[in-house]
Amino acid sequence: MPVDFAQIEYFLAVARSRSFSRAAEDAYVSQSCISKQIKALEDELGVELFVRSPAGATLTPAGERFLVFAGKTHRDCENILESLAHYSAEAHDRVRLGAAPLLEAYDIDTALADFQIDNMATQVDLVEREQSNLLRRLEMDQIDLAIMITDNLSRDEYEWVTLFKDEIVVVCSNHHPLARVRRVALADLKDERFVMLDPNSANYAIVVEACRKAGFFPNIIFMHTRHRPLLSAVQRNIGITALARGLTHTKDESALTCIPLEDPLYMEVGLVYRRDRKLTPWAKKLVDYFASAYESPVGCERGDVPKGA
Repeated sequence: MPVDFAQIEYFLAVARSRSFSRAAEDAYVSQSCISKQIKALEDELGVELFVRSPAGATLTPAGERFLVFAGKTHRDCENILESLAHYSAEAHDRVRLGAAPLLEAYDIDTALADFQIDNMATQVDLVEREQSNLLRRLEMDQIDLAIMITDNLSRDEYEWVTLFKDEIVVVCSNHHPLARVRRVALADLKDERFVMLDPNSANYAIVVEACRKAGFFPNIIFMHTRHRPLLSAVQRNIGITALARGLTHTKDESALTCIPLEDPLYMEVGLVYRRDRKLTPWAKKLVDYFASAYESPVGCERGDVPKGA
């Protein structure tokens, strides 16, 4: 059985995520499907590519060698398919866009709709995923651009157009004792119960790292991939949370209190792409559009979002 493109894609997915289950989730196939494809690839090559363990999957020396070939082959194949698409009778401009689940909260979906109106011949394929998933998709050339939090990204690897900067605040029920204070230090929250966005989110990484610097790890009793269930839990006084202020708006927000931190934390969001990948003309058009729509954004104080965001 010859090595095929699907096997290379699955191999790269496991290599990047270091997990068969996570790779299967990203590829929308079963874990058994990916395991069978990788096993077939290993049988064809006559070597083991991964060391399997309960903690995940790590590359063997042979796997490291094959990774160089697989990465180049995947990029070359994607490039030629994209070039050949121009000769198709049904050819169309296409941008593969990923986004963290914050488009509606910051009205970015309106900006995307405005772009679409001005560029009706361009197809925008949008997927919403958590931060870590978006990074993997950028790495594997599964998306061209991503709207995501940029605080922990390296300018050596990524470039981006800044869309806005928002303040992270502590959110509690109006019945919580914290509701009576004007500002709070993170260190004063060490005995509180937290409800948090899950560890795949950049919000989690920013808040937890700040708590560690303040001398404690938050007592997290509930996590979710979306912010609205967290706000419902906070409203019922199950715990407190820390979110960018723009994510705190809800139909029941009058029952919640947002408290600024004494040492402010901020979250910056941008339209991100890899520095080592050449953008298609249509992806470049979307980048230029956002750069114009969000030119010279001002940092958000107390939840104000820049004009056009």
